[in-house]
Amino acid sequence: MRKILYVVLIGMMAKVAIADEVYLKNGDRLTGTIIYFEGQYLFIKTEYAGTVKINNDKVRTFSVANPVNIKQNLFSSSIVAEEAHLKNYKSNKTGQSRKVLVIQNGDGVTEIPITDELSLAKINGSSPKKEPLTYSGTVNFGAYIDTDTSKTSRYNFDGVVGMKYDFWRHALKGKFYRKTEDEKTKSYYYNLDYSADRFFSKSFFWQGAIAYQYDWLEDIRENKSIGTGPGWQVWENEDSALSLASLVNYQMLDYRDGGHSENPQMALKWDFYQYFGDRAFKFTTSGEVGRSFNRDVLLDLTANANLSYKLTESILLNTGISYEKVRAKDGNSRNKSINLGIGYQW
Repeated sequence: MRKILYVVLIGMMAKVAIADEVYLKNGDRLTGTIIYFEGQYLFIKTEYAGTVKINNDKVRTFSVANPVNIKQNLFSSSIVAEEAHLKNYKSNKTGQSRKVLVIQNGDGVTEIPITDELSLAKINGSSPKKEPLTYSGTVNFGAYIDTDTSKTSRYNFDGVVGMKYDFWRHALKGKFYRKTEDEKTKSYYYNLDYSADRFFSKSFFWQGAIAYQYDWLEDIRENKSIGTGPGWQVWENEDSALSLASLVNYQMLDYRDGGHSENPQMALKWDFYQYFGDRAFKFTTSGEVGRSFNRDVLLDLTANANLSYKLTESILLNTGISYEKVRAKDGNSRNKSINLGIGYQW
């Protein structure tokens, strides 16, 4: 019985130890979980009175024993603090006090001046996750040669490199493809694109992207674009993920006959993957579809789908299809490629 009592007391003490505390100027003390602090008000969730809204002028000090996100202003990066407390410095000369937020995290102890733009929020399921530095990548090579009826050859090389760090996600993709029939080149191009996502919640992010394609055969020789816009991580787990982004692009087209056009464009991007078969198989699809505001480009479509089978931890067997089509007022571009080859992942 005595041991059970000790366990209960220790549990109660631990519960009190991790509670946030607010001390008011009139001497009152509130305990619970501070869920938000910004500008004029502080919100603390208590077991006995629900969520209490307190005017900051009435607060003498407070301490936070649970992880919180802190932003010095709307556009600053978030700081994740393991602990934080409000501290008052009193000037001996003027008698006026200065408030600072003292935080502790992996960088040590830091003091942040209290301003109207500073905000503190409890970390919950909707808060962005601060990622450690991680890299991933895949490169694929495929070749096909057929000499039965007509001499046909196809060569493709593509790859993707991804990086996550802090609240950022980066992706660099590239592809080279060439197809010949009876010594006549039917398709010959390469492309590169880069995107960077900054997460502001677990699902919401803002993307910036640039893309470039060069084609040796089609009406459109060069297709360049730069864009930005909001995105949404619909879901992401170890086996599957889907993200969508809506971008406003500025597109520049250079034509084989020497023409040039510049077009503001609205586009929708998608990126999806799914593992199955005890993670031996992986299906991925990504792409972008857009149209210019000035109607010079009626359709700008890029779509990719790929199925890979894991031969070893690093070696993959890949098959996939890519389709690209641009329908513009001054010329068109259309490429379709099918690949089967070997890949390497890390």
